[in-house]
Amino acid sequence: MKDMMRSLLTVRKQVQSLFAEWNVYLVMAAKTALAFAVILSINAVFPYRAVLTRGLIVAAVAILCSVLPWGFITVFGLIFLLGQLTALSLEAALFVLVLAIALAVLNYLTLPGASVLWVLLPLLYYWKIPFVVPLLAGLFGGITTFVSVGSGTVITFVLRLIRDNAPLLSGASSVTESGQTVNTLVQRLLFLVEGFLKNNEMILTLIVFCLTTLLVNLLSRTDVDYAHVIALGAGGLFCPVLLAVSLRYAGISVSAGSLILNTLFALVAAFAVDFLATGLDYARTEKVQFEDDDYYYFVKAVPKMKLPEEKMREKAQALQQELKKTAEETKKGR
Repeated sequence: MKDMMRSLLTVRKQVQSLFAEWNVYLVMAAKTALAFAVILSINAVFPYRAVLTRGLIVAAVAILCSVLPWGFITVFGLIFLLGQLTALSLEAALFVLVLAIALAVLNYLTLPGASVLWVLLPLLYYWKIPFVVPLLAGLFGGITTFVSVGSGTVITFVLRLIRDNAPLLSGASSVTESGQTVNTLVQRLLFLVEGFLKNNEMILTLIVFCLTTLLVNLLSRTDVDYAHVIALGAGGLFCPVLLAVSLRYAGISVSAGSLILNTLFALVAAFAVDFLATGLDYARTEKVQFEDDDYYYFVKAVPKMKLPEEKMREKAQALQQELKKTAEETKKGR
């Protein structure tokens, strides 16, 4: 067990050193990769305008995103999406544009969140591994990050609604599954609005993901040992169980195997990211109390996990500084 932990800490140290040395380039590479994945996924689901699928254009936009803030991946993703949807249906493009503006205003009013989740959540849903988003967003985001998670969830199901009804929206068909005739612009818009408002799966998933994000965020900030572990464990149990129960209650079929695999992947990914980013050593927790004229302070310090030789080096440096300080005070006393 000690050898395994030492190996993990060694890997963590190497990853952190690599990131510290190549931080700028690694972030640029991550932005480029995410932009590529988002645009290629949009073009794969909605391949209606050939010019937007050209490799040169996709590559140029992805590289451009590497030097811009993370939020611009969402902006360019929306531009590509609207460009593809205008070739499919003007009604669908208008509906998505209005929805995006409404969500942007909501995110702005509730303090800036992580707008990159708008494209990250639909992408991971497309890859069938969405549970990792509310866990990591709750752990590393602010209290209002659940708004961005909810926005990404809404966009995911709206795109699914458009994809599943593409023949109807494009005019290739005018009869819905219920026998309703839809052949005018207003009727198609009303069909999208009705499908959006009556989508029980979207509403339930939205509630569960937002609650999971809030739960993980609040638990991870409590003053208890292993707060991050408790938060991720609680979120990893709460999200699939509540989602499965609520969907079954609403009469929506759900695959137990898919939920289990999704949850396992999300937990492994979340714990791995948390270990690499923080890796707190609760066994060495220190609590300090002090006061001034106005306040009494309680400070809890939780050090990060480190290799034994790193701990010895830090102790030696601390001792050396203490001896140096003592020598200076003795010299001043003389």
